[in-house]
This record gives sequence, structure tokens and C-alpha cells, in this order.
Amino acid sequence: MTEAQYEDAVSVISSALLSMERTPSVVAGKNEEDLRDYILSMLNGTFQGSATGETFVKSGKTDVLIRVEDRHVFVGECKWWKGAKALDAAIDQLLGYLPWRDVKASLIIFIDNKDASAVLDKVETAVKEHSACKRVGKASSDGTRRRNFVLGHPEDPEREIQLAVMFAVVDAK
Repeated sequence: MTEAQYEDAVSVISSALLSMERTPSVVAGKNEEDLRDYILSMLNGTFQGSATGETFVKSGKTDVLIRVEDRHVFVGECKWWKGAKALDAAIDQLLGYLPWRDVKASLIIFIDNKDASAVLDKVETAVKEHSACKRVGKASSDGTRRRNFVLGHPEDPEREIQLAVMFAVVDAK
């Protein structure tokens, strides 16, 4: 899996999330699966149908998987923000989907909160406090859209996983 392919996937998802914020009527009242499907439709435009949802990988079904030829380009999990404890569980869930070879992943966080800035800070703190977190990753050009971290693989702590945490502030009503 190349860094460029991973960044392409992150870029498409980032654009989808920004589109959700800018066109709230399209996503208003949608559940997590509906929002994931919106993201998948945009990914499939770029990755020519290689993006799937609810796809079995290692120990469960990940929300977003992009497979190009025989490689996983992207493994992602979508979650509504429900607090630090739920985020900790989401990280564990995502790590459970990563075979040893997969070292690039993402959490896509939907925020239905009028105080989104505070949630972004809580997410960062929660990821940093997770037992697998090794360090904060490369700074993003816009920390309100993406924050990067480096995690240790649960089966091989020397194996480092790049984790992009991306955000969309959307109305769940």
C-alpha cells in the first residue's frame, strides 16, 4: 500500500465530510450507515468501485475498506462522538480489523454538538491516552478536519500504524 493511495483515500473522505457540513440537508437525520454510504459513493468514484462497506477483515466488519489489487489501501471505521470511553472502544475495534500488514487506518468521527471545538480537543486527548498510542503524528494543515497519530500494532508493538482521525460536524436531527 502506498502512501499516495492512502492520502488519496483520506483526501476523498475529507472532501465528503466537508460536503456533508456544507450541504446539511443531504445528511440531516441520517444514521451512521447512511453517512458511511455517502462516503463510499464518493470513494468509489475515485477508486473505481474498490471501496466497500461492512467488509470482513480479520476479526470483524469494518465500515470502509478500499482494496486495490491484493492490498488494503484504507481501513476505516465511522462513529458518532459519544465520549472518550466510546472512542477508546472504537480504536480497539479498528485495531482488531488490522492484519499485521495493514498499517494505515482512519477513524471518521461525526459530531452532533454545538461545541465541536471542545469535542476535537477531547478526541485528541482520548487518542493520546489510548494504550496503543505511541505519539502524535504529522501535523495536519487543518486540525479541525484531520488529526494524525501513530499507534502500535496490537500483535507487534514495533509495527507502527498511521491513524488519521477525521471529523464532520453534522446535524443528526
